[in-house]
Amino acid sequence: MLFINHNCIACDACNEVCPTRAIKVADPIYTIKQEHCIMCNGYTSNPQCIEVCPMDAIMYSDLEKKAHSNI
Repeated sequence: MLFINHNCIACDACNEVCPTRAIKVADPIYTIKQEHCIMCNGYTSNPQCIEVCPMDAIMYSDLEKKAHSNI
């Protein structure tokens, strides 16, 4: 699960690369529709929104971080 934190500047970079259109334009920061986010599985090896965010505003939830660290 990914989330967007308060560092978001609503630059739209994440929205443009999301293959499932899970990024929701909101005010003042964007949000991720969890029911649509597949973390780019089947498209790329890493979530593209994280890769392109200039503010490092998109992060894994604590639960997801633990899952990735056990691999």
